[in-house]
Amino acid sequence: MPQKPARQRLNREVICAAALELAAESGSADVSMRALGEHLGVDATAVYRHFADKDDLMRAVGDRALTPATKGFATSDDPADDVRRMCTGIRKALLKNQVALLITSAGPTRNANELRITEVMLDAFLRAGMDPDAAARAYHVLIEYTVGSASLDAPLSRNAKERKATYDTWRRDYRALPADEYPAIHELVGHLYPSSDEVFSTGLSALIAQLMPA
Repeated sequence: MPQKPARQRLNREVICAAALELAAESGSADVSMRALGEHLGVDATAVYRHFADKDDLMRAVGDRALTPATKGFATSDDPADDVRRMCTGIRKALLKNQVALLITSAGPTRNANELRITEVMLDAFLRAGMDPDAAARAYHVLIEYTVGSASLDAPLSRNAKERKATYDTWRRDYRALPADEYPAIHELVGHLYPSSDEVFSTGLSALIAQLMPA
C-alpha cells in the first residue's frame, strides 16, 4: 500500500501559515482553534505548545505580515525620509494582507516586526531633535494615520477596475447635485478621488513636515 506523505513538523511558522490560510478563507481574524487543529491534522491543544493562547497566535500572524515593511530596511541620515519609507511600507504590507490589517488595527503585536517598526520611527524622531513627548505623539499620529489609511483603502485596493468603477459612480452622483447649491463640488468634481496612494503620500508628507522640525 502507498505510504501517506510525512506530516509537516509543527512549529510556529507552520501554525501561523495555517491560521492565515483559514483567516483569508473566512475574511475574518476570528480563527477557530478547533478548525486550525483540523487544518493542521493535529489536536487543537497541540497549538498551545507553541503559543500561550489564541491572542498570542493571532498577534504572531499579524506580525509576520509586517515583514515586507522591515525586511532589508536600513536607516539613513535623513530621519524624515526614514519615517516616510517605513510608513509607506507598513501601508503597502497591510493592503497586501488584509487579514493582518484586521489584527493590527486592534493594537500593536508586540512581536519582532512591530517592535522594529516602533524602534525605527522613535529613533528617527529623536535623531530629528524632538523631545520625548513630541516624539511619542508623532509616532502615534503617523501610525494611526497609516493604519487608518490602509483600513479605508482596503475594500477597493485589490481590484483596479472595481475601484475605478466605484470612483466613477461617486463622481457621477456628485455631478447630479444642483450646481447652485453645491458650486464648489461642481467645480472640483473631476478632481475628486485621485489615486489612494497619491492621497496617502500627500497626507504623510504634510504630517511629517508639521511634526518633525526642519
